[in-house]
Amino acid sequence: MKKIIALFCVVSMALSFSACGGKTGGQGTSQAAESQAGKPYAGKTIRVVSMTAQVSDGIQKYLSDFENKTGIKVNLELYGESELREKTTTEFLSGSSTIDVFLFSPLQDMAAYSKNGWIEPLDSYLKDPELNWSDFAAPKAQITMSGKDSIGCLPLYSSVQLMYYRKDIFEKKGLTPPKNYDELLQVCEKLNDPSNNLYAIACRGEKVALTSQFSPFLFGFGGSWIKDGKSNLSSPESIKAIKFYGKLLGKYGPPGILTTGYSQMTQLFNSGTVAIAIDANALYATLTDKAESAYYDKVGVAPIPEGPTGRQSYKQVVWGSAIYSGSKNKEAAWEFMKFVAGKDVAAYITPKGMPSFRNSVWQDSRVKNVMPEDVVQAYATINQSETTNPYGLPRLTSVTEARDAIGEAVVHSIETKGEGKDIEAKAQTASEKVDELLKKSNEYGDKYPF
Repeated sequence: MKKIIALFCVVSMALSFSACGGKTGGQGTSQAAESQAGKPYAGKTIRVVSMTAQVSDGIQKYLSDFENKTGIKVNLELYGESELREKTTTEFLSGSSTIDVFLFSPLQDMAAYSKNGWIEPLDSYLKDPELNWSDFAAPKAQITMSGKDSIGCLPLYSSVQLMYYRKDIFEKKGLTPPKNYDELLQVCEKLNDPSNNLYAIACRGEKVALTSQFSPFLFGFGGSWIKDGKSNLSSPESIKAIKFYGKLLGKYGPPGILTTGYSQMTQLFNSGTVAIAIDANALYATLTDKAESAYYDKVGVAPIPEGPTGRQSYKQVVWGSAIYSGSKNKEAAWEFMKFVAGKDVAAYITPKGMPSFRNSVWQDSRVKNVMPEDVVQAYATINQSETTNPYGLPRLTSVTEARDAIGEAVVHSIETKGEGKDIEAKAQTASEKVDELLKKSNEYGDKYPF
């Protein structure tokens, strides 16, 4: 993928003096003047790498304001998610990267990046009153550096799970959004109508993609990914969750559910194929986009149902921003960090399905005036719910490989509608594979660092 490089420049008086023959003291005098005018970092240039998404749109929207205020010139490079990960990893491994600030996924990358010493600890920076760290409600465990008790990134936006439903169909059938798993099965039974190409529900069924969305059911039955440093997928509670998820999608899901990931979820709902979709809050913007869906004005939003152990939505830090430990411009980098996690960007991305971790964002008129009440209430219910599912994904260095192994067991359950005689054996095999991954990374048992 061709990278998109957006360069935002502040034209300083220092450059003018330099271009006119470099008068003695010209550049220093210019920088001093800008500093006195409230631009303490005049003449500084930092390099920032980010993925292309709503958060980068928010950065670009307010970047000129930031540059004018600070005097910092920002070279902003935008990449797709996988390309960004490859870019940062390759540069950091070389030991000669010129990156100052980078955006990354803490769940995917914090363990490896912090173990390699690529992340600057932020503890001393968090005392900066301009940041107002007490305004953030991010789960500390997700932004803490591996093997340390230091914060490694500023959380930019969260992901929780929501239940989307077709208000018109629910009204026609006299149904209300289900509040627990028993009600969910009852509602799905009444909604499912394959003869008219209407299926009750869609959740992710693709074996790697499904793990995060399976997690509320796993923890909802009292199961977990890892317990005491060992895989817990073959526990009785985890088996119940695997069977329930298999029954839910195998019996009430549409054809092709086993290839359904994030993108396919929106397609199924927007095409009118399913009446319920349970997935991340990021879907909301697409589901309610008039250009994307014929049902954009019929989307209801509710909290996900409760399991026997409560409502167990994860509260993921989807993306965070960090200072590269090898940066030569850490003070200027911190100024940008405060900006990207600031109130303007927060108010921009929250209504677009990427809610900021800032508590104050919900009182911002730019958010309150555009977000429907059912969405705000669903977020409030999730945020107020206690959960034992902090990550949504298994927490280990080899998370991608673990997701693949776990997904195989869940896929088998979906294929057999939760009734396959080999479900327990598949779960046991997955557990053994995860344990091997933990051992390979020296994270097994008492050595588990998370």
